[in-house]
Amino acid sequence: MVTQTTNTLDKEYRHALSKQETKEMMDFLMVEFGDGKDYHYNYYFETYGKNKLADRNITLRLRTIVKDNSISYILTLKIPAIDDNTFLEYTQKISEKDMRRLVYNNHLPEGEIKDLNSIHGGHIEKTKMIRTNRVYAEYKDIKVFFDQISHRGKNHYEVGVNIDSRPNITTETKVAQFEELLKEFGHTFKQAERRSVKFQ
Repeated sequence: MVTQTTNTLDKEYRHALSKQETKEMMDFLMVEFGDGKDYHYNYYFETYGKNKLADRNITLRLRTIVKDNSISYILTLKIPAIDDNTFLEYTQKISEKDMRRLVYNNHLPEGEIKDLNSIHGGHIEKTKMIRTNRVYAEYKDIKVFFDQISHRGKNHYEVGVNIDSRPNITTETKVAQFEELLKEFGHTFKQAERRSVKFQ
C-alpha cells in the first residue's frame, strides 16, 4: 500500500526535566500521564557506511501510535532547515504490513521517503526503540506536551511544543509563551538533545 506523503516545516522545542519537575509542572496545568492513552513506540533507523544520518542531523523514524482504541503507523524523515530547531518533515502513513517489513527486515515502504535515495542511500538498519507516554496540556495559546521516555529500563522526561514554521505564520508569541511557562518553574529554555543521538 502506497500512501500520500505530507511535507511540513516544523519548529520543535523540547526541554529536559527531572521526574519531580515534570510532576510539578503537570500539576500546575492539571494533567497527569494517566489521563489518556497515547503511547508512541519509536523505531530509529540509520544508514550503512560512513554517511550517517545522525552526523547530518537527519532522523528517520517509524512511530507506532497507540491512542485510545486505535493504532497508526507513521514513517517520518526529518531534515534540518536553516533556522535552529526547524526541520523539513516528510511524513507517510503506512500499513501494519509495511510497518512489520520495516521493523523486522529494514525494508522501506514505497513512497516519497523511499524515493529520497540521495538522503538515506536506500539501505537502512534499525538501531533502537524508544517508548514514549505523551500527554498534552493547554497553556495560553499553545499546546504543550509532556513525554515520559523509556529506554533500556530507565525513564526520562521532557516538556515541549511543536510550532508551525510555514511562511506568514507568527511563531514568536508562541515561543515566548513556552519560555514563560518554563520560567514559572525557574527554567531557562535549553533544547534537549535529539533522542536519536542521546539514546544509544
